[in-house]
Amino acid sequence: MNIEATQPCARGCTWAAAEDDEAPRPKPAHHGVLCNSCFYRLVAALKLVPDLMANMRANLFTMGAADYSERVSGGGGDSPAPLNIGPLDASDALFAKLLSWCNVFAGEMHVNPIVVPTWANDREVQGSKPVSVEAAHLYASWLCNWLTDRLEDIAATSSATAFHDDIVIGHEDAKGVFSLSAAYGIEQRPVRPADKRECPVCGSMDVFAKLPDAFDAEYAIMCDRCKWIEDPKKVAKTSARLFG
Repeated sequence: MNIEATQPCARGCTWAAAEDDEAPRPKPAHHGVLCNSCFYRLVAALKLVPDLMANMRANLFTMGAADYSERVSGGGGDSPAPLNIGPLDASDALFAKLLSWCNVFAGEMHVNPIVVPTWANDREVQGSKPVSVEAAHLYASWLCNWLTDRLEDIAATSSATAFHDDIVIGHEDAKGVFSLSAAYGIEQRPVRPADKRECPVCGSMDVFAKLPDAFDAEYAIMCDRCKWIEDPKKVAKTSARLFG
């Protein structure tokens, strides 16, 4: 950290003027091109992401605000669960954003890029592979720890301000961390029994709905523990309506 920094923050941050007739004072860039406020705002945002990602995944098959006429059911119970698309899109967008920045900075710093399971189209990563709440938290932790460990070096790059604004503020198609945390929460919470079903084979409450991805285009109901899969004929009609 540059304690004697004289360069102003690249984002134009200022302190309020002490007197009415004084101009605002620029905040010095103590962390690369960023001031303390911007740097520690990034630190705080990255710390929120794993719990935020877990909450978005936990919300995926709960009774969300959206009303969907078609529903999916787990193999071990009769209670339907609506597919809440909002958290899925939001979590995929945030995951893709974090991984994209990891790859950008890995190239700039000439270090090995992080390896994490993803799904992608023929152009770019679209998000995380369909995973459990616990795995979503783990993969997000990998990405955020990679960025946090290198944050001082990242703050000194020409991409530092864009990185800050993308992660903290975001944009219409991929909201920032604080907007997402206001929408989905960051309090750690267990997965409710209604979010997963009892497996008819191993008995664990780990049956979930696997969404189509780049490696498997089919929708499936499966157990995350023993890998039991529901008879495809029983879910074909529902999956055709949802993803056909």
